[in-house]
Amino acid sequence: MATPAETMWNNFVTENNIEGGSYQTRWFGPQDQPDEINRLNELILSGKKRSTAKPLAYYSAEQEAVPQVGDYFILLNGDMKPIAIIKTVVSELIPFLRVSGEHAYNEGEGDLSIEDWRTRTLAKFTKLMQKYDAVFTEDKPVVTEVFEVVYTTD
Repeated sequence: MATPAETMWNNFVTENNIEGGSYQTRWFGPQDQPDEINRLNELILSGKKRSTAKPLAYYSAEQEAVPQVGDYFILLNGDMKPIAIIKTVVSELIPFLRVSGEHAYNEGEGDLSIEDWRTRTLAKFTKLMQKYDAVFTEDKPVVTEVFEVVYTTD
């Protein structure tokens, strides 16, 4: 019997005549904070949040693949249930301080400025990388990603 994510994926590929594609599951925010995951999902589904970033070192520490253009992800809510499918449309590796104001705006949080993004994100990345006994500084590389919602159940 298919899982809810598999059912969503099968419906998506059938309706869009996609052959040979694959997906991974994904959520934004800490897994132990379902309200934060749901808040970020609201931003994504409303179209306000269209980008994200993580330290390159995070991907190595988690042994997780860096998102690539064309990757599909089943977006999970705070209960880890599928709610949408997103597709990576841009994936770039750049130094933290070179992240653009456009990227900051498209992350859809705070006051949408690059200054606010840098302040909030530097604190978040510093805390995140401490879990791996690593130091994050403004000159470290980050993976910036732009994605689009390509399928919802609504």
